[in-house]
Amino acid sequence: MRSHRLALGVLAVVAIVALIPALRPGTGEVEAAFAAPRPLVVETRPIIALRPSEPNRRRFGGLEFLGGLVLTSRDRAFGGLSGLRSFDRGRELLAIGDEGSWFVARLDGDDDGRPRAIADAMIAPLLDEHRRPFHGKFMRDAESVTVRELAGGVEARVGFEHRHRVLAYRADRPRDLLAAPGRPFEVPDDVRALPANEGLEALADAPDGRLVAIAETAPSGEANPGWIFEAGGVRRFRLATTDDFAVTDAAFLPSGDMLVLQRRFSLFGGVRARLVRVAAADVAGGRVVHPTVVFDDERGDEIDNMEGLAVDRAPDGGTIVTLISDDNFFWLQRTLLLRFRLLDDAAKSGMD
Repeated sequence: MRSHRLALGVLAVVAIVALIPALRPGTGEVEAAFAAPRPLVVETRPIIALRPSEPNRRRFGGLEFLGGLVLTSRDRAFGGLSGLRSFDRGRELLAIGDEGSWFVARLDGDDDGRPRAIADAMIAPLLDEHRRPFHGKFMRDAESVTVRELAGGVEARVGFEHRHRVLAYRADRPRDLLAAPGRPFEVPDDVRALPANEGLEALADAPDGRLVAIAETAPSGEANPGWIFEAGGVRRFRLATTDDFAVTDAAFLPSGDMLVLQRRFSLFGGVRARLVRVAAADVAGGRVVHPTVVFDDERGDEIDNMEGLAVDRAPDGGTIVTLISDDNFFWLQRTLLLRFRLLDDAAKSGMD
């Protein structure tokens, strides 16, 4: 098992550094694939055990593994999923892709949250304010998304890197976002000045209406910069990370606590995933936040480049956590959808 993981780690790092730019679909192929919203056929294979060497194990830190799916499609446009949100108690998924796309689908599962299949999938280009798809990788590299309910509809905010910015999309319902234009959302100068490939990997709507944004990495070994957009302006904080983990997504619990998904690549350790929790009181300006670890994978094979995180309420009042991976459009990587129950959270979160 360890030798297998080591081999995959070496291959993955080498491939991601050296091969992926050449293996991704070319600009013309991408723009043709994302020309308009269209149905997408997605096939699935079940993941029964998170750690195949311990097939009966269900508890991993503060999470209970419910099940997962390996998602595949013959359509070259499918892949690169970098942000995730869900609706209707987790039965509807919305993701963005780093080649400038929306992905929506229905997730079929049982009452306990175990996933079974993907249905009614669609893919579409992210549009600018003139309803045109973005041209070129530097303009369309979407990395984060969050969606909130408004009177009579929904609003999504999408974070882009390379040319760092946030666009806001409004529609009557989540699936209608696929045809919505993106309006500029004002961000401060220090967001626009982030390193080209290390932008806003996490956007999350707090229960009190604030928008939280977190950068992927920290400059010079400092804590990751974060921004809180609220009615009175923008406040700044920092999120401490350890062990060379990078931030890839975030989502709030109803209690106001925030879950943050993290990812790490290393030559000998391969790919790892970590989920941490920030107390509601610590989501405030002027602080260096030290989160607590909820889940820290070290040896499970069914982990890939986990970049998307969604939180839902289960029928019994508990919390369901859904993770999705970015396959970088590379044959050695996979698009995984993993589902967990956040243990002992129903009482803590105040869910009714």
